Amino acid sequence: MHRKSLLLVSACFGALAAPQLAHAQEADRSSTVEEVVVTATLRAENLQEIPLAVTAVSGAQLEQAGVNDVRTLTQVSSSFQVNNSQTESGGTTIRIRGVGTTGNNTGLESAVGIFLDGVYLSRPGIALGELLDVEAIELLRGPQGTLYGRNTSSGALNIKTRRPNLTESDGFANFTAGNYDLTAIQAGFSAPLVQDALAFRLAGAYRKRDGWLRNIAGGDSNDQNRYLVRGQLLWQIAPEIDLRVIADVSKSDEQCCDAVIIRESSYATNGLYAVSGLPANGGVSVSGPGAVEDRRSANNRTFKDSIAQNGISAELNWSIGGGQLTWISGYRRSRAEAAQESDFVAANAYSTSVGTSTSAFGAPESFTRIVTITHEARYAGSTDRWDYLFGAYYATEEIKEMQSLSLGPDFQAYISAALTSVGVPGPNPARNIFAGGVDAAGSYAANLFTQDGRNWSVFTNNTFHITDQLGFNFGLRYSADRKEGAFDQLAANSPACAAVIARTPLLPASLQPLAPLARALTCFPFATAVGLGPQEFNRVFEDEQLVYTAKVTYELNDDINTYVSFSHGYKAGGFNLDPTAALGGADPRFKSETVDAYELGVKSQLFDRRLTANLAVFHQDLEDFQVLEFTGVQFQTFNVPKAQSTGFELELSGRLTEALSANAAVTYADAKYPSDCGGPAPSATVALLCGNSLTNAPEWVIVGGFNYEREILNDLEFGFNVQARYESDRRTSTQALTPVAAGTGTRGPNLNLILSPNDIQEANTKVNLRVSLGSTDDRWRLEFWGNNITDEQTRSVTANTPLRGVASLPGPLNAGGISLSRVAFLQEPRTYGVTLRTRF
Repeated sequence: MHRKSLLLVSACFGALAAPQLAHAQEADRSSTVEEVVVTATLRAENLQEIPLAVTAVSGAQLEQAGVNDVRTLTQVSSSFQVNNSQTESGGTTIRIRGVGTTGNNTGLESAVGIFLDGVYLSRPGIALGELLDVEAIELLRGPQGTLYGRNTSSGALNIKTRRPNLTESDGFANFTAGNYDLTAIQAGFSAPLVQDALAFRLAGAYRKRDGWLRNIAGGDSNDQNRYLVRGQLLWQIAPEIDLRVIADVSKSDEQCCDAVIIRESSYATNGLYAVSGLPANGGVSVSGPGAVEDRRSANNRTFKDSIAQNGISAELNWSIGGGQLTWISGYRRSRAEAAQESDFVAANAYSTSVGTSTSAFGAPESFTRIVTITHEARYAGSTDRWDYLFGAYYATEEIKEMQSLSLGPDFQAYISAALTSVGVPGPNPARNIFAGGVDAAGSYAANLFTQDGRNWSVFTNNTFHITDQLGFNFGLRYSADRKEGAFDQLAANSPACAAVIARTPLLPASLQPLAPLARALTCFPFATAVGLGPQEFNRVFEDEQLVYTAKVTYELNDDINTYVSFSHGYKAGGFNLDPTAALGGADPRFKSETVDAYELGVKSQLFDRRLTANLAVFHQDLEDFQVLEFTGVQFQTFNVPKAQSTGFELELSGRLTEALSANAAVTYADAKYPSDCGGPAPSATVALLCGNSLTNAPEWVIVGGFNYEREILNDLEFGFNVQARYESDRRTSTQALTPVAAGTGTRGPNLNLILSPNDIQEANTKVNLRVSLGSTDDRWRLEFWGNNITDEQTRSVTANTPLRGVASLPGPLNAGGISLSRVAFLQEPRTYGVTLRTRF
């Protein structure tokens, strides 16, 4: 294990063991760990008594740790991982125990379900706004399906906001300023309209910050500019009936997310771009790990990523017949727009855009719109020996995605550089030899993708208390999915592609072997007319699954509970929403992902309840694991027959004194594709994955910290909080191996493969620090904070740079070397600032 991790573990575990020294003395009850009540089982229960691996964080703890959105939850959970790539709206992936959905294809559902006040959010990007007025967050680890509305194969994130106050008025206001010209405001107010019967709550947030990634071609990237407003009404209709209605609207308009060139193509050093009529560097003036990470500089122009959302939900609770009937209905709509030159270089090879910049070619704006409607009904109750729950769920989802892309004036030269590298003679061979003088500049396509889905299910979850110590839990869900997916091309113009196809039979024999390469590069699938490559489709995906879980619990004593469980879960399949999905008659659908999960857990409170220690040992077998890979030319979505994750989680929290508390969490997860992951006859794409770790799945993650609060003067309190997160090495790319010229591969001369350089993010530790001074009645508090105070620069995702190099073909200017360029998406650097919190 890395030396930093050993120091972190020693510090945290040593502090948490401190209560043992005072064990012989009478315990100060004010120094015990507070009881944590969660609703992870859809009923209020003590966290220590439920047979689930759950991380529960209160709103106050989120503030202490400086957690302001879903991405920063990684500071309080060692099993939780968030990564994003090209856009926040579509390129965000959440993982638990190393398992998550890889890629930014809208057709992929998330392996980790996100629920906001009981309503399912269908994509992670929808949940990336401000964590505003939050009461608590519960992170459920492992497959969920017999309790929550939507099936998830890896876990669930349950976000609960504060309810309106029926008895008295209360409010808060927070003001934050920081580096990169950060300004953030959060405020909320609640009051009864009719005492004890009707109340409202209104909260809002605004955040603006400059970008920290400099674009050499102009501007910066990764800024923040967003707002959120949420209103609620709570009506106590009768003592046994209440109705809660929540509505929200939010918008972000940001420059996100550019990438840096982590490894440059050999085309530049070999002069291929200059020969092709481009600047000698091909539009890349800064590259390489040291240069881009130290300077945080990208080569592209700014990226634009805007997201507008709104939603409304209603929750009715009615105590009737000895149990409680709950009905939750939700409507959510999100629309994301992107304007990007997503070639990641200063040259203008191609772009997607919003509004008029593509309309000159007849292509409408690029956008993704998702509308979901959900309904869930549950009835839960208890007898002396039986806790029961029965429910039904119905949801519809409409996806409409317009992918408009146009080729720029430098596209043809890019293609020529690749062809020159493999020995095609003459200037600009892509245009003059293969396309007969036809230029690709101005080619475009307007591709419309739709996916209309519905899911319905019935479920039950029951716990039988066989004795006071022994219990048995059983859950079952029948779920049915139907999705209708279609690709329609609204407009396109690709004369250079048509010319290449027409001229192929006329080429001399010496160039015939390279004709497929010229066609593949010139007929860039995102900007090519149907019939010249892309193929439209209109298909139906249907699946039905039986999800189930069984658990045995045993209470050793009042402070130690144990459980063993088995769960079978799944995540629905769907459609690859990409122009190449049906290429050559291929099936654009991918299968549902299933998982069998085994878990052994021990939950304990020790040393007169000064220390809480929870251990979970797990093994998860996944079948038809859903993977998306960007090859540099197209997005490929496919199923890997086998994947698995094995390990353990240890969570510790202790109150050393009345003023000082500490926490630590360790996750070891061996998340990988087994050596036989592809079965007896794997495809070439799947075979390359077998024997490698899952993407962005570090084996070791350790989170730990301290919180100190003490009155120093009359009515004045001093606070100090430090949180650290250590991660071991992780692989940031989808594929672990890169093809190279014949005879150079480290895995044998016939395989032509090497382990991808620069795709491993080295082990690192990030530390957050917060110092505060405020009133003891919590009316005000001034906080000075710093996140990632040592300024660790880490990478989130690496991928092929589009069109920048062809690595697998030999040639006089590409002999034996790796010419394929790689991009990387960086994670946030050091940030710091001051926050004033007020409550009234």
